[in-house]
Amino acid sequence: MRIIRLLTGYFFIGSLSFMLLTCTKLASDFDEKSSIAEILAGASEAYEKGDFSRSAEIFLKVEEYFPYSDESRMALVKAIEAYHKGAKFLELRSVSKKFIELYPESEHAPYAKYMVGMSYFEQIIDVERDQGATRDSMREFFELNTLYPNSKYQALAKKNIKIAQNQLAGQEMAVGRFYLKKGNPLSALKRFQAVMDDHKNTPFYPESLYRTVETYLMMGVDRQALDTYNSLRKKFPDSKWTSLASIQIKESRLKDK
Repeated sequence: MRIIRLLTGYFFIGSLSFMLLTCTKLASDFDEKSSIAEILAGASEAYEKGDFSRSAEIFLKVEEYFPYSDESRMALVKAIEAYHKGAKFLELRSVSKKFIELYPESEHAPYAKYMVGMSYFEQIIDVERDQGATRDSMREFFELNTLYPNSKYQALAKKNIKIAQNQLAGQEMAVGRFYLKKGNPLSALKRFQAVMDDHKNTPFYPESLYRTVETYLMMGVDRQALDTYNSLRKKFPDSKWTSLASIQIKESRLKDK
């Protein structure tokens, strides 16, 4: 009997949750006869119930039926917020760009531009896979700081750019290590060189120097290996990568100086 009561309780709670969601109005329930207040109330209700996609769709009805009004501008901002909350990245990007096109001088334009960047940034995946979203997010955040240099989102954008740069450097290193493991030093060297040239401010820079030493030794290019090791030792004297490189240099019987 206790199990039956528990199951009945779960069924009731599930049914109640379903009813609460289904009672929320759809975007199609609103038309040109609907008032702004009615549309905003419907959108806010959906948002409070956690139905963020539906909330955004309803907010957009204000822009559709009352374009260029103050309420329309704020409804677009709320739609951006709702799409972000619901992780609807394509829709988030589209509405954010639309807001910037319509209201480039608005106080909310930096927020919209930041959300364009976030629509890519929050789709960044592990370093073993394509980093297109990483590069796209960096582009948008750089543009944000150029277009709106005094924006309160500038610090957040810079922080995310740094994370994205680390991600790109991490991918270069992962691919370089793979090539090195497979006995393809030339391809590995290109990846490590990319980190040394383009990602000096990332945590991967010391390792890229070490891997370059390792790669040159594999290729038998002793002079370049020693030069790179000396550079590593000078820039990062206390790094574990310097210690590892020192061991390799000694094992190769090269004279460091």
